[in-house]
Amino acid sequence: MASYVLSMMNKQDLAKYGEYMAQGFVSLQGLPFEVIVGEGLETLEGTAPGSSVVLMKFPDKDAAMQWYRSDAYQKAIPIRHAAAETIFAVHFTDDQ
Repeated sequence: MASYVLSMMNKQDLAKYGEYMAQGFVSLQGLPFEVIVGEGLETLEGTAPGSSVVLMKFPDKDAAMQWYRSDAYQKAIPIRHAAAETIFAVHFTDDQ
């Protein structure tokens, strides 16, 4: 079953965030994924923990974790941390 990776961000350094995005796209090359939601966020109630949101769908837990733990993405994480306050979460279905 599908697994979803959710990221919510408050970007503080747009140039640095651009570096992160470039490295992030490199880390996804050749992997099976789909971007469900990319960026913009409008909060209807409460206080959102970020001003941007990204939701990616992977075919299963192994694919999601293969990407997240890859050397290429691990290189991107410090760039993301330097560019924005972020929350990263993953949802795995119960049958995996």
